[in-house]
Amino acid sequence: MKGTEATTDSTAIDNNNVTQQLDHQESLTLVQCLRKYKWASLFCLLASIGSLSDGYQVQMSGSIVALPGFIRQFGAIHANGKYVIDPQYISLWGSLKNVFAMLGASIGSYPTDKLGRRWMILVVQVIMIGACILEQLSTHWTHWLGARFLDGLSVGLAQCCINVYIGEMAPTGGRGALMSLMQLMYSIGSFLSAISLNIVVRQEPHHWRNAVLSQFALCGVAVLAWFFIPESPRWHLQRGREEECKAVLLKINGKVEGYDVDEEYRKMKVELENVKVSAKIQGGGTYWDVFRGVNRRRLIVSFLPWHWQVAIGVPIIGTYSSYFYDLAGLANPFNGTVATNCVQIAMLLLAIPLVERLGRRTLLLWFAPICIGAFLVIGGVLRTEGPAVGPVLIAFACVWTVGYNLSCGPMGYVYVAETATTRLRAKTTGVAIFFIQGMATVYVYIAPHMLNAPALGLSNTVFFWCGTGTMIYVFVWFLVPETKGRTFAELDELFERKIPAWKFHKTEVESVTLHRDAQPIAGV
Repeated sequence: MKGTEATTDSTAIDNNNVTQQLDHQESLTLVQCLRKYKWASLFCLLASIGSLSDGYQVQMSGSIVALPGFIRQFGAIHANGKYVIDPQYISLWGSLKNVFAMLGASIGSYPTDKLGRRWMILVVQVIMIGACILEQLSTHWTHWLGARFLDGLSVGLAQCCINVYIGEMAPTGGRGALMSLMQLMYSIGSFLSAISLNIVVRQEPHHWRNAVLSQFALCGVAVLAWFFIPESPRWHLQRGREEECKAVLLKINGKVEGYDVDEEYRKMKVELENVKVSAKIQGGGTYWDVFRGVNRRRLIVSFLPWHWQVAIGVPIIGTYSSYFYDLAGLANPFNGTVATNCVQIAMLLLAIPLVERLGRRTLLLWFAPICIGAFLVIGGVLRTEGPAVGPVLIAFACVWTVGYNLSCGPMGYVYVAETATTRLRAKTTGVAIFFIQGMATVYVYIAPHMLNAPALGLSNTVFFWCGTGTMIYVFVWFLVPETKGRTFAELDELFERKIPAWKFHKTEVESVTLHRDAQPIAGV
């Protein structure tokens, strides 16, 4: 009995120490947190660079369909003497890319767990380089479809491994901001694509392949950044590699004042043991578990904010932006894409600190209505004619971009990495992205058909996305909670207690247990 009492007392002391350390960490501002855990933050930044090529490829492959040289290569001449690409081809290029992204998401969690997060980040870039090579060699629309297979696969894999890596490396006080770096890098890649297309459109039409060349440089930058990032210490821990885990922990946090690597490793190991016990009680860690009990709710929360991106209009303002502006009659449709991309980057730079200051749910609910309102105006303007239509269209597309990048734009990456339980994080991420890309496949496929349909056209297509965005807003209000400042252990408790989404931010957790991490470097 005395031994038991001593153990209990020791546990209580450890718990108090953990609580004090967590209270101190959570009181840090974003700048203080990033400065204190600068190496962990730097490695998250380097990992996020892999999203540059994703953003470039998605924007380029969707907007290049407006280049005269591309149209001549893959289109057919009509009776009026103009080359036109079959809308069916455009739909297949866009939608099947998302199908292949679903494939990448569905298989990505296995190699991410088996090979490690770091090596999968490299594999993603190798596949993307393969897509660029095939684009350079394409002469038939089916060749371009093959390139969409490769870049879609790489996007799905990237969303699994990079998300998980940053989620496990980021300090608690900066986790949301660091997760938002993926959307920022994605947007910078999209911006560079728009600039490239704007340059190429001024060249001879047969030089259209120059728009692909910059992609190689972005892949090269991502590979260079990859050389400097270590493997996730949590992955080493799960593999029983104590020495490697401690070596990475020292590399990340060795210079933090008062840091004890042995104590940190002990707490991480206790957390892992608790997870294993929980897994035995709840039936293991299979894909089926993702859909069982409280994990089903966590999957829905992971899915909704990211799904909202396409439901609120990304296919027409993002994926097919230049094509949309071209159909709307803009003289240079790529100018509109450049304008919205500039606003996108500026808003994401503003959103990164706001993610930690205002919170995830607050940004979603406050700023997403701006997108809905902008679409109401755009839909109305497209029913009119005159010289003012073009400038007003671009202006309110920029307003839409403001709302999007202060709400669901960066939040998709944040929620998909934060809301899964530790033992199912990679699997939940994969399943969520699978469903996200599945819905995106539908939206991206129907967009060109709707824009070209006589019964719908530009205006009614915009109103369609206004409606889907509004519908998802209602679901988000009822289902998506605030996760700001919460450790993974706290989130576990709140989900287990079935706290309503609108009460998450003000609900006190009942206890702090040993499996709650003291150091936030590993995504707690």
